[in-house]
Amino acid sequence: MSWISIAAHAQSRFEDSFTQMGAGYEVLKYSFTGGTFTEDPLQGVPYTASASNSNSLTLSAATGYSFLLHPNFLLGFGAEYNLVDSKSSSYTITVPGASADGQFKQGSATNWVTAIKNQDFSVYVAPGYPIGLDKLVFAKLGYASTKMYSGGGDYDMVRGPLVGLGYKQVIADFDWIIKGYIYGFGEANYIKYGNVYFSGATGSYAASAANVRVGLGFLWK
Repeated sequence: MSWISIAAHAQSRFEDSFTQMGAGYEVLKYSFTGGTFTEDPLQGVPYTASASNSNSLTLSAATGYSFLLHPNFLLGFGAEYNLVDSKSSSYTITVPGASADGQFKQGSATNWVTAIKNQDFSVYVAPGYPIGLDKLVFAKLGYASTKMYSGGGDYDMVRGPLVGLGYKQVIADFDWIIKGYIYGFGEANYIKYGNVYFSGATGSYAASAANVRVGLGFLWK
């Protein structure tokens, strides 16, 4: 077998630009740091807060390019946007003792503020291991951003690291107007967002998101 034929045999179909759509399920978990209210009539009153997990469907679109740096190593770069906002989750605020505010009496009150994240965007690198021409195992290492509600009608942009694992496989050739390959993929991702600081109170909350997705993509040739 000649050197040229060996090189051709080692070429992965995933060395090219790609566009993909994925659908899946995401679990968003909140953690809180308590503080005190900073506005009347509760100024100086301490509180604690909690919220249940928010579980949502996801629909993402991504695009990028992958380079074959070695027959056994492919490096991809991508950008992804989630087209669906997360479901909201109402905080439970616990205020010790009585207060002058009708919403907060002794004990706890719910629906003080509602958390939601939207405009999810991430950029990442994706080192991968090609399996023959048509299969790829990959990891994702990146940085994600989203807007999350901080109270008083305000949204804060928060960011954090993203890690993931996935698998892609070419399932069909495409040769009509444009040429390329259609592939299927599955992946799992984890994101740890930074703190969101409350409006009208000290303290903050943070969120972490875990999701799984499956979808279809197109390799442009």
